[in-house]
Amino acid sequence: MSRRVLVVDDSEITRAILARTLRGAGYEVLQARDGAEAALLALRERPAVVVTDLEMPTLHGYSLLRLLKADPASAHIPVLVLSSQRQAASRFWSLRTGAEAFLSKDYRPQELIETVNRLAALAGPASAAPATSETQAPLSDTIGVLARVARHLDDALLQATLVNTLLEQGVAASDFHEAARGALEILGEIVEALLLAVAVADSEAVLTQVHLAQPVRHEDVEAFSRRLTERVRSRAGLTIEARVSGARGDLTLPRAGTVWLPLALRGAAGVLAVVPQDPQDFEVSSRALLDSLLGPLSLGLDNARLSHRLHELSTLDGLTRQLNHRAIHERLAEELERARRYKHPLSVILCDFDHFKEINDTHGHLIGDAVLREGAVILRRCLRNTDLLGRYGGEEFLMVLPQVDLTAARLAAERLRQSLATTSIAVSDDLEVPVTASFGVADRDELTGPVTADLLVSLADRRLYEAKDSGRNCIRP
Repeated sequence: MSRRVLVVDDSEITRAILARTLRGAGYEVLQARDGAEAALLALRERPAVVVTDLEMPTLHGYSLLRLLKADPASAHIPVLVLSSQRQAASRFWSLRTGAEAFLSKDYRPQELIETVNRLAALAGPASAAPATSETQAPLSDTIGVLARVARHLDDALLQATLVNTLLEQGVAASDFHEAARGALEILGEIVEALLLAVAVADSEAVLTQVHLAQPVRHEDVEAFSRRLTERVRSRAGLTIEARVSGARGDLTLPRAGTVWLPLALRGAAGVLAVVPQDPQDFEVSSRALLDSLLGPLSLGLDNARLSHRLHELSTLDGLTRQLNHRAIHERLAEELERARRYKHPLSVILCDFDHFKEINDTHGHLIGDAVLREGAVILRRCLRNTDLLGRYGGEEFLMVLPQVDLTAARLAAERLRQSLATTSIAVSDDLEVPVTASFGVADRDELTGPVTADLLVSLADRRLYEAKDSGRNCIRP
């Protein structure tokens, strides 16, 4: 164990008292009058412990601490702050900045020696981090020390800005995908990557967001999204909610080189994936910064995910994971107002699974639930992304089709009818249940006077009953 201690104080008397006390305990003492001189000595002589004041000319104690703890050549050296500032804030900020211990200057000599002994025993080896042009550059004068401090402060400011921005994304976003997209766009500005992505899986669903920093081929994006899902999915059957941002193009993703970084989430598995443009350059220039941001990224995404889930609980049907009755009715009212304002067409389709009571009576309610769940998947698959689907009640589903007139809505209903009629729903390994449905279609332009959501659904409902009276598995009008 090294017995060399660096004492830093602008008071010659204080340095002499400290040096006498430490030499009496068997330590070799180096002395510096301010933080700049201390940095030169610490980086050149590598003492076992640094004992420093806070208030000093040229470079104060906090800046010295930042430099010593940020530089790989000195980060392992324990620092004891010895200050006449007895405020709790000074102690807090000293320890937060990197000091291992803090004593006020009314210390007992034995207390000082015991603290230095403890820190000297804790001193670790110098960091094995790869040298950079900055850490290799010799520090020959005060200007060099101040320049290096400034660079470390810039790095700390960059990291703090990124941390705050990532946390703000998680707090401000209305759902997981919005938060994830914003976070990935931020990371894409500091990492030279072809693609960045996050995936989160809990007991309900897998949420993925892929951000294309470069124009990648569509088929490569689809293949990567599947790999991303499998990375976190714990079991089959989970709902997958996938989003992609950024422009697709003709670049090919490499088959190897993806960096997978785990995210620490509450009750969920998560991963950040990066496909760097140059894997070797990424490890040197970006990996350490990205690693330091995983904590705030995880926290921001976790908050957004939990908010996302709370929103779903209030708006989604628990069985089919489509909009519930209240939510689909509210969204219809919103779309009607938008259609009125811009004079766009709008249609609704109300469908009811045929003979559903017989399915429940024959196979049981668990099979009936599976039929509803898988039937909703078929309906959703046949609709546009801009169309809305909600479970209106029991085995009834309401679809809202913005900017679609009655003729186009009838064609859409026919696609839905055929998809259900030609697909037997596999509810277990040895059971498939055939399903058909009846449909009622209505267009807002068919109504006169003020058009409300209730009036439009009522018209579709009357036509649904006409379809059932006509033999089921058909569309009216």
